[in-house]
Amino acid sequence: MGQGVSLVLFLVLLLACCGYALARGGAPERVAGSLLIGAFAIDELVHRLVDGRGYATVEVGSMIVDLALLTGLIVLSHRSTRYWPLWMAGWQLAAVIAHFAKLLEPAMQASGYAVQAQIWGYPMVLALGAGSVRHRLRREAGDPDPAWKALDS
Repeated sequence: MGQGVSLVLFLVLLLACCGYALARGGAPERVAGSLLIGAFAIDELVHRLVDGRGYATVEVGSMIVDLALLTGLIVLSHRSTRYWPLWMAGWQLAAVIAHFAKLLEPAMQASGYAVQAQIWGYPMVLALGAGSVRHRLRREAGDPDPAWKALDS
């Protein structure tokens, strides 16, 4: 699959799942949707202005964006009553590890680095979509579906 086609496919999934999460999801779904859209937009900007070396070297700007997204997802998974944010944080950790792997092994093929850093976005977006649908179904069934865990005393 060409780079342009995969970007279009990802954008369609991102907009569909995040759009649904923002429109019909609960608070955790809206937070995750905002995090994903924000990270994607900032990462695209970073690639155009800072990195843009085609993954031949460590994409430092992208790594910073990925670390920030990982932090947001860890906080969300800790505070939310949902299980899917933990999966998203795990997949995001795999993307962050790809950056460190390239840092440790600069000879890593650019295409392998790019795939390792980017592939995890697909299951993350799909998990958000599934979590949003499940939230909506629980609400329609009369479940109050609390969004947040009680604060520790």
